[in-house]
Amino acid sequence: MGADTDLNRQFRQLQQQHLALQADYQALVEEQQRQASSKHRWLQQRTSELQAEAREQQKAEALQRVFYRIAERAAAGLSFYDFLQSVHGLLGELLYAKNCYVCLYDASKGLNHFPYYVDERDGDTLQLNNVPYCRGLTEYVLRTQQAQIIDSKRLKELEIAGEVTEGSGDMTFSSWLGVPMQIRGAIGGILAVQGYEPGIAYAASDADILSFVANHVSSAIERYQALDELRKSEERYRTVIEKVGVGVVVVQEGRMVFANPSLVRIVGHPLDFLLSQPFTATIHPDDVPIVVERHRRRLRGEAVEQFYGFRCVTQAGEVRSLELSAVKIEWDKRDATLMFVVDATARLEDEKAQLLTLQRQSELNSMKSRFISMASHEFRTPLATIHGSVELLQHYGERLSADKKQVTLQKIDAAVQRMTHMLENVLLIGRSDSGQLEFKPTPLAITPFCLGLVDELRSSMTSQFSHIHLALELPPSDQQFLLDDILVRNIVGNLLSNALKYSPERGEVRFTVRELDSQLLFIVSDQGIGIPPADQPHMFESFHRASNVGAIAGTGLGLSIVKDAVSCHKGSIEVHSEVGRGSRFTVTLPISSIANRSVS
Repeated sequence: MGADTDLNRQFRQLQQQHLALQADYQALVEEQQRQASSKHRWLQQRTSELQAEAREQQKAEALQRVFYRIAERAAAGLSFYDFLQSVHGLLGELLYAKNCYVCLYDASKGLNHFPYYVDERDGDTLQLNNVPYCRGLTEYVLRTQQAQIIDSKRLKELEIAGEVTEGSGDMTFSSWLGVPMQIRGAIGGILAVQGYEPGIAYAASDADILSFVANHVSSAIERYQALDELRKSEERYRTVIEKVGVGVVVVQEGRMVFANPSLVRIVGHPLDFLLSQPFTATIHPDDVPIVVERHRRRLRGEAVEQFYGFRCVTQAGEVRSLELSAVKIEWDKRDATLMFVVDATARLEDEKAQLLTLQRQSELNSMKSRFISMASHEFRTPLATIHGSVELLQHYGERLSADKKQVTLQKIDAAVQRMTHMLENVLLIGRSDSGQLEFKPTPLAITPFCLGLVDELRSSMTSQFSHIHLALELPPSDQQFLLDDILVRNIVGNLLSNALKYSPERGEVRFTVRELDSQLLFIVSDQGIGIPPADQPHMFESFHRASNVGAIAGTGLGLSIVKDAVSCHKGSIEVHSEVGRGSRFTVTLPISSIANRSVS
């Protein structure tokens, strides 16, 4: 009877344990499902971000391409209408532009001119000149001097407010976008697009794009207007030439026979100098041959590019980038060349800056991708260690001996230290990129400092030190040098840890510190895997790792930190590496500001 009671009690205990194990199992299953769901959401979000970045990059490239083609069309000798028609076609590559018109405003007469008007409902019936200024959408943009996005709701509000009371054409559009154009230093017109289909809705980004295009069109309009006025009469021709912002020059028999004030301002030389010298006197020496060759071809009646760039040198020695268009004419019944010159220095610098910005953005996007890849890989291992160790302590802590508990806690501590070290490296790179990395040199006894750093590495990299021979060559221990100990720690620590980490078993790592000609040399060499030639140009970039590292853990930040620390010392770093034969890093730091001194 007693035996049956014991068996029943044991059976109930087993049932309870079974239920407890089932509950634990169910909790694990739910946790795994939660983590899987979280990972799926993260992947979806990241995919959306990458797709958005790709779209922005494509948009920027399309913008550059369209700007270049607009410049080509402006220099192609097209009629004004054909040029605007080509701009309309190019606009369609950037935004919805099925319907488009250009308005030029004559403020002195209060009249609007519409040299180009294409609309699927109005046709070209509104392509008119001398249209009185009224209170329409076009005039609203001219009055506010700002880009305006109008839909049916806002149109109603503007009508109620009395801002738009005389709109012309079909006003049932879904969305309308107009931007002002700066012509000859003032708001002199607008460029507008509109759509009637449901779902068409222009955004602020579309307004920015249309404004950029309008700036390029404005420059071309200035040239077309100048040329149009030049053809009207000799007197008016000279009046316009004297005041137009474009440089105008007539070259005959190798010399300038006429130059307007704008050209004098653009090339930065007095008029009497320009008229007394060969027309190439202000051209940059490197550009003279091509300018002369094109000038001679044009005089011979051969086909020549109507629009091209060259450089000039001002009287003050400043180099400016100019753009020139030219035609063969008769001047005093002899052949000559009429040239129109524009100072493109600021625009080209802006375009260069924009290109550099786009390149920098691309580099940042690449760095972001590498950082995410590094973080997801490098943080996974310590997090898994922490998670596994915590589970072990939670479920089996009572069964573990004190020694095993200590080992488990040490694993957690090591994993936390590894993650902390990675975060410190990321923060250090961030301070360097933002210019917050400080250089604070103090007298430093380099040999005791390096020996202490080696001891620290020996404690944290026990397994590597167990199969690597470390050879040291250090100066006398009483020598001091003016250095920043924090930055030197970053230099030596990262170079030594890399050498130890990538060295083969029974390999040798050599660490040498030597004074040479008022410079301090730090040389770290190993017999490790080496750096492939294709990776060497990028080895100092953040988050970049060589293609042959395999499963060896790392963040790709160490050498970037070393480079920044060396730069703070105004030093240099050289690398010699061969795949399979090892690497040698030589850091040279200037120490001219302090003589060697003994520790007192």
